[in-house]
Amino acid sequence: MKPFVWITALILALPFLAGAAFTGYDVMGRADILTNPESKVAVGWLFTGLMFLAIGVRGWRAHRRRMRADIQRRAGL
Repeated sequence: MKPFVWITALILALPFLAGAAFTGYDVMGRADILTNPESKVAVGWLFTGLMFLAIGVRGWRAHRRRMRADIQRRAGL
């Protein structure tokens, strides 16, 4: 995966997760948590943020493994 893709995914995950946290905190302060329409918004932002985070972490871990293999290969030469 190209570095631009996973870095962008990590950056985009931050506002979505922050928005989900803010909206979730607002929903938790009310009495009708399950019937409140804002809870659907919070869950939508949460899932979108988690998907971006998963893409970013997947690319980041692959990049770290590739860099570790390059370092080991250079040390062996």
